[in-house]
Amino acid sequence: MEYIDQITNAAVNGESEEIKALLNKEPSLLSAFNSDGWTPLHLACYFGQVDSAKLLLSLGADIHIKAKNSNENMPLHAAVANKQIQAVDLLLTKGADVNAKQSGGWTSLHEASWLGDENMIKLLIEKGADIEIKKDDGKTPLEVAVEKKQDSAVHLLTQYLNNKA
Repeated sequence: MEYIDQITNAAVNGESEEIKALLNKEPSLLSAFNSDGWTPLHLACYFGQVDSAKLLLSLGADIHIKAKNSNENMPLHAAVANKQIQAVDLLLTKGADVNAKQSGGWTSLHEASWLGDENMIKLLIEKGADIEIKKDDGKTPLEVAVEKKQDSAVHLLTQYLNNKA
């Protein structure tokens, strides 16, 4: 695939017109994986290129596609990992599974808790994230936040858990 590097750069930089032109030449690029195992949708979401992500989704990009790397993350996980809240909101609005797991059972809420990203935690919970979901090692998002010493996330998650009871 000679165009994979070009569509990778276009997705990273939010060049929607270039993405369209490349997909017209080579439609299979929509679900092609770059050398890091990510698709154009993963990259657009990770780098917060919301317009490009919208375009890719409108053209049929798989919102639940797993990366071909050891993390096996989906575009939602990629957006959360780089604190791209607008991309996360877009993906959830378009039907991404808020409780989807990547390798190790890691969810977006685990990632946001690990990062101490309070706004992301709030958004994910508002969109239906399971606050008590466990990774493969049995740890909940709260336990991940405690382990990482993310005090504000610990406080926030504790509040949500207390309100749930």
